[in-house]
Amino acid sequence: HFKMGGPELAAACEVWKEIKFEFDTIDTL
Repeated sequence: HFKMGGPELAAACEVWKEIKFEFDTIDTL
């Protein structure tokens, strides 16, 4: 289990939101 500090966590969240958005978009097509 990783303990991430602010910057790393924020970056990971941004990446995850991008990925999730892509999947959601594909899902609706």
